[in-house]
Amino acid sequence: MKRKFIISTASLLFLLAGCSDSDTSKDLEPTKESKLIVDELDREVTIPSKLDSVVMGSILPYFSTWYIATNSTDEITGIHPNSYNAASHSILKDISPSILDAKTNFIENGEVNIEQLMSLNPQVYFEIANQEKTINKLEESGITTVALDTNTTSLNPLDTLNRWLKLTGEITGTTDRPNEIIKEGEENQKMINETLADVGDKEKPRVMVLQYHSNGEISVAGTGMHGNRWLDATGGIDVAAKDIEGIKAVNMEQIYKWNPDIIYITNFTETQPDDLYNNTFSSQDWSQVKAVQDKKVYKMPLGIYRWYPPSGDAPLMLKWMAQHNYPDRFDYDMGEEIKDYYSRFYDYKLNDEQVQQILNPPSEAAKY
Repeated sequence: MKRKFIISTASLLFLLAGCSDSDTSKDLEPTKESKLIVDELDREVTIPSKLDSVVMGSILPYFSTWYIATNSTDEITGIHPNSYNAASHSILKDISPSILDAKTNFIENGEVNIEQLMSLNPQVYFEIANQEKTINKLEESGITTVALDTNTTSLNPLDTLNRWLKLTGEITGTTDRPNEIIKEGEENQKMINETLADVGDKEKPRVMVLQYHSNGEISVAGTGMHGNRWLDATGGIDVAAKDIEGIKAVNMEQIYKWNPDIIYITNFTETQPDDLYNNTFSSQDWSQVKAVQDKKVYKMPLGIYRWYPPSGDAPLMLKWMAQHNYPDRFDYDMGEEIKDYYSRFYDYKLNDEQVQQILNPPSEAAKY
């Protein structure tokens, strides 16, 4: 993937004029009307320098990245219904209430309705890079589209967020907070690595990430997924890594075979730890699984966005999961860690009730 860069259109014209008479080049007056960027499909995209109407499609977490890069959601005029549901159950709605003004009607049956989208007058539409059919459709309709990739060959769970933060900072001209959050994540990872330096593989917890779940489905995340990266970063052994690439449906017999010490449940399913503890799913018996027997099933938090995929709270996710994996080695108060982080990076003072909302998101947060 190419390194992202950004230059103004005026600067580009200046460079192209470099081979002509120097006096002529002096007459070029720089403007700030547009910028040329390279998105994560390595496409050159010209965007306005000043943005006051942006829309996010299937790149579900990106609205929170925009906020942490710009300190604003005022420019966001449209987001995916799934993103909106997460936002409506997030703390972001309290910090930046304008996120709830964003429209969702441009997504119909999972597809982009061009006519509805055009009614939002988007200057830029952000889309997930693997939706090239949609991207081409948007470009053909004259809608400027920036592609963002969720894939990475790195096991570093912060890589995707860091890329998005840097690109968004370049697009908007705001780089201070993105750089500070990237640094915070790197420092947290260094602390975790140092704390776990003497832990051998036999001492590491065996962990499973429950991605989607219902009475008729048990889908587990394996290699190439965010869960696998989080576990690698926080000293957990992914029990599904040898058997699953991506996300795959499995049966209870496979769960029994893995018999994980810990289970993490993502925010993309309504299932809660108590559902497994109480065996509420008639077709599944979770009582035989070690993580359930030991009461080590945890729902992933939801702050300004879900903590499982890339979000502005990613440095906190590292600390949260490391503490659950090794409670005897990480003795900080996670509630105080969250309050301190939100105060420093979002200039927002959380109360105890809000901290509990972050740490215990409701099942409704997975619906849309």
